[in-house]
Amino acid sequence: MKRLVLFVEGEGEADAVPALVRRLLSEKGDWSGLLLDDHPFRVGSVEKLVKNDHREWNRFLGASLKRSELGGVLLILDGDAERVGGKPFCAAQVARSLADAAAQVGAGHTFSVAVVFARQEFESWLIAGMTSLSGRSLPDGRRINALAKAPDGDLERSPRDAKGWIGSLVEGGYKPTRDQAALTRLVDLDAIRARGLRSFRRLESALSALVEAIRSNRPIASPPGPAGSGG
Repeated sequence: MKRLVLFVEGEGEADAVPALVRRLLSEKGDWSGLLLDDHPFRVGSVEKLVKNDHREWNRFLGASLKRSELGGVLLILDGDAERVGGKPFCAAQVARSLADAAAQVGAGHTFSVAVVFARQEFESWLIAGMTSLSGRSLPDGRRINALAKAPDGDLERSPRDAKGWIGSLVEGGYKPTRDQAALTRLVDLDAIRARGLRSFRRLESALSALVEAIRSNRPIASPPGPAGSGG
């Protein structure tokens, strides 16, 4: 069994991201020879990971190597930064820079790594599936507005305050540490896919590539290519 380790941004994602990845893997039946690690690394913001020539990023990757039978690392961060490293934020460019830097500790050679940005926030994916959540009850009995539905337009651009937007529709408000994982378990994944979010498609393709790389013992660093391209 090879281990897939998750890197996430904050406390809410530490529960929500494993729930989402587990659902995606179960949906495809992709469990043969694979163990999803139940203890994600909380790594903070993307700005923290890229500063000082990716020092913190590589430190976390080095720590993950201590987990037995490491096969791959999946990093999922919010993509709502305005600037990173003193430059306007480009998700594709920064993801490539992180994948490139990971080679310093063996990514693409001894283990696999994939970098994914949720645009603008993890909650933007939940908003995309909001119609499937309308009228549902959370584990503590609070209800989601029965008329809740995703707004029209490009959900990877707005609403920018995705957490606040969800909070306006959830009885008692929304707290990521309390509600993010619960909503992730309830939301219809096909409803998210129907909105055509590029970042969610990227998550699914990156996860599939990681699983194949782990099983075939052919490590990858994704996204590939020069760090200066894309946008």
